Amino acid sequence: MAKMVIVYTSQTGFTQQYALHIAREFHCEVIDSKFITAAELAAAKLVVYGGHLWGDKVGGFTRFYRQYAAVLPEYLLVFGTGMLADEQVNIERIRARTFERCAQSPQFFYFRGRVEPKTLPVRLRLLFHLNRQRAAAPETCAPQSDAVRPLLRAAHQLDDLGLLN
Repeated sequence: MAKMVIVYTSQTGFTQQYALHIAREFHCEVIDSKFITAAELAAAKLVVYGGHLWGDKVGGFTRFYRQYAAVLPEYLLVFGTGMLADEQVNIERIRARTFERCAQSPQFFYFRGRVEPKTLPVRLRLLFHLNRQRAAAPETCAPQSDAVRPLLRAAHQLDDLGLLN
């Protein structure tokens, strides 16, 4: 696949793990959102953005889009990560809140993650314990390869149609 870049923001590490997993599949560049440049985005045919869900929004996406909307390619895929089971996540509400300023709403994917509470900063550890009752048991999480399959399929479809050459 030509000209694909994965951009992510991660505080606990599992969004980064998903970004790296996707990048391995496509042999493309992975860049923390703090270090991305407009030139790198302008050269891409497809950008995949990943961030942790904060309420009903994908963390960092609004700022990222506002800053780089003028240079983003036509094709944009976005994934959000979180501790909740799929059926506990309101995808339509996340789309509405996260992409309200987008000229064209990108495809969105939710990936459930795992986190080791002891490794979290204190402020996130507190949130983890407060939300623990809402989240299903981490043992029921699907493996990464299964979780990212829909996003991989979407990217492969764009490539198969010749839209990323």
